[in-house]
Amino acid sequence: MKLLALDLSSNIGWAVFTAGAPPRFGTLPLARTDDEVGTEHIARICGTFGNWLDDFYSVERWDGIAWEAPFLKPGDKVGKIKILIGLVGIAFAFAGSPKHLMPYREIEPKALKKRMTGRQDAEKVDVIKACWSLGWKVKNDHEADACGVGLIAYRDIWPVHQARAA
Repeated sequence: MKLLALDLSSNIGWAVFTAGAPPRFGTLPLARTDDEVGTEHIARICGTFGNWLDDFYSVERWDGIAWEAPFLKPGDKVGKIKILIGLVGIAFAFAGSPKHLMPYREIEPKALKKRMTGRQDAEKVDVIKACWSLGWKVKNDHEADACGVGLIAYRDIWPVHQARAA
C-alpha cells in the first residue's frame, strides 16, 4: 500500500510511504502566504496544487492520502487563511472523488511533533533533526512535517502493513 503524506503550507512538503521502504520526499514550491493576496493569486496557488496532485498521481498511483491540519494563528491575514483552507479542500476533494476514492487522514501538528520528537511543543528544527536521525535527509521543515504525517497516517490507515519507521 502506498500513501502520499503532505504538509500543506506556503511550500508543500510531500512524502511517499510504501511498506518496507524508506519514504521518498520533496517540496512543491508555491508563493508566500503571509501577506494579503488577491483572489487571482489564491486561485493560482490552489490551481497549481490541484494540477500537481493530478500529475503526481498519474505517475505514483498512491492508495491513501494524508495531510497536516492547517495551523492558523490569531492575526493571520485573510489571504493566508483562504490558501491554507483551500489546499485542504483540494486534498479532501481528491480523496473523495469517485475517480480516486481513497482513505485519508488529517493529522494535527502536535501529533506529528510528538511522533517525531516525543514532544508536542517541538520546534521545526527538532522535527528535521528527527528525520535526519532516521536517515531521511529532508531539505526543510515542510518535508520533515510530511514525513511525520506519513508515519502516523500509514499505520492508522493500514495497521497490518507497517511502514519502515523508527
